[in-house]
Amino acid sequence: MKTMSIHGVDQATAQKIKEKSAEYGLSANKTIKKILADSLGTGPEKRGQRRDFDDLCGALPAAAAAELEKTLLEMDVVDREAWS
Repeated sequence: MKTMSIHGVDQATAQKIKEKSAEYGLSANKTIKKILADSLGTGPEKRGQRRDFDDLCGALPAAAAAELEKTLLEMDVVDREAWS
């Protein structure tokens, strides 16, 4: 593997890397490598897998998620009379 140094990273970019590191649960170095690989198309992503909506995954507020879960559980109940 090649070792590289990046000089003169502005504060806003450094902050975004720090935020992404926390989001991914990775070190800053691993986060930077992931961002580079993903943006250059050299990452280990599965062929044909799209990442267009990653920023929306997990974005449902807790209260809405609980209401959705309750609604989905109600849909699991089978009305035996309707099927006889």
